[in-house]
Amino acid sequence: MNNFLKTAICLLLIGCYTTAVSGQTTRTITGIVRDDSGVLFGVSIIVKGTAKGCNTDINGKYSIEVPENATLRFSYLGFPSKEVAVEGRQVIDVVMDKGETLEPAMPIDMTTKQNNKANVDNIFAFKMFKEISKQQGENTFFSPFSLNMALGMLYNGSSGNTRDEMTKTLGINDFTKTEINEYYKKIYQELLEIDPTTNITINNSIMHNNNLPVKSSFIETSKNYFIANVAGDLQSDKTAIYLSNYIYFKGKWQNGNTFDDEKTKLEDFTKTNKQKKKVNLMDQTTFLSYYDDENLQCVELQYGNNAFSMIAILPQEKMNINQLIEYLTFEKWQNIVSNMKGQKVWLKLPRFKIECKLPLNQPVKNLGMNKMFFPSGDFTNIANVPVLYVEDIEQKTFVEVNEKGTEASSLTEIVMVGYGRKQTKPDEPVRFFADRPFLFLIMEKSSGVILFIGRLDEPFE
Repeated sequence: MNNFLKTAICLLLIGCYTTAVSGQTTRTITGIVRDDSGVLFGVSIIVKGTAKGCNTDINGKYSIEVPENATLRFSYLGFPSKEVAVEGRQVIDVVMDKGETLEPAMPIDMTTKQNNKANVDNIFAFKMFKEISKQQGENTFFSPFSLNMALGMLYNGSSGNTRDEMTKTLGINDFTKTEINEYYKKIYQELLEIDPTTNITINNSIMHNNNLPVKSSFIETSKNYFIANVAGDLQSDKTAIYLSNYIYFKGKWQNGNTFDDEKTKLEDFTKTNKQKKKVNLMDQTTFLSYYDDENLQCVELQYGNNAFSMIAILPQEKMNINQLIEYLTFEKWQNIVSNMKGQKVWLKLPRFKIECKLPLNQPVKNLGMNKMFFPSGDFTNIANVPVLYVEDIEQKTFVEVNEKGTEASSLTEIVMVGYGRKQTKPDEPVRFFADRPFLFLIMEKSSGVILFIGRLDEPFE
């Protein structure tokens, strides 16, 4: 494999059935992605014309449901996408030419209103992360994007005082419902396409009890703007409606920003309580976007074609991680991002994994949205029933950062019940040693949309 990649995909027909939504016969196929030298991983397979698809696991295995005569689009890091028709074949040979050097991402073309909406979402993101961090404590990982998407769907179903409260807390007084919905549809669609080397999946879902007379206007809005999958077969005596958002992100560090495995070694990591722990610190010296001031240091690592990046924020010695979280507002974040400059950096960053289960009821209430949780909650734009309210908002998250890149995911669930950045010598690298607790954010750069925020207090692998 010098200038091309040949993948042989073995497809096994598992079953056929007719879906209730489209009436099309679909089948689930499973297989393994291999090249001439062995198993590959990190391949993305998407059904043409939809946002649905799958990412292979570390062994190259996958499973996907496709319509008959579907066209599959195969993507692999560093290679242009390749489309292949399934037809009746059980084995598909795909030759992928590496092609030219990857072009930088084009910025997302957003209106002034849409840029403003991204900003208010990020303001809410920092406020929520402060509340969640107080509740959760060490090693917290949160997706404001996922929560905002889910609340966006819920907002369409709200009315009266409940909507007024949501409008105020989310900071969306200056936006019409259509402007809000169009923003989410734009971001949804653009994030999936902006970097072919980064695997992203976004899925919005609504399930409701067949006994709940859900309004067709709510269903159509959810489908049209949030590309939501809607099903009316929720089997529960208590739950009336279930709204969810799932986002999966897998990005490889941009060429020149990858870490050499051989340079990773055990070093001391000092926790907030001053105890030391031996952890694997990755090590590289390169030019990166950098910022510092008397309170913090920031360094930015790019993924793929520059569309996405991770910014690590390290408090100065005088400040601990909790003080940094309280200090960092959206306005300070904007100042950091706008003042980052190219700098030679000696970077040390731990390998780590974080998994979280975040109950979000109290953080949401603390910021001002209370009425949605009481039987008097007003969601008549979902259904005209005597009682319909939010019982639970929860988010499950995962992130892994290593020498090659980052993998992260988040599932936000809303369950409703009812009845019916300094100067330095250019030839000397500044030191950014993340050998103590720090924050990190993953964002889409042109829009500024923050997908994930995390705090690492103690690295675990």
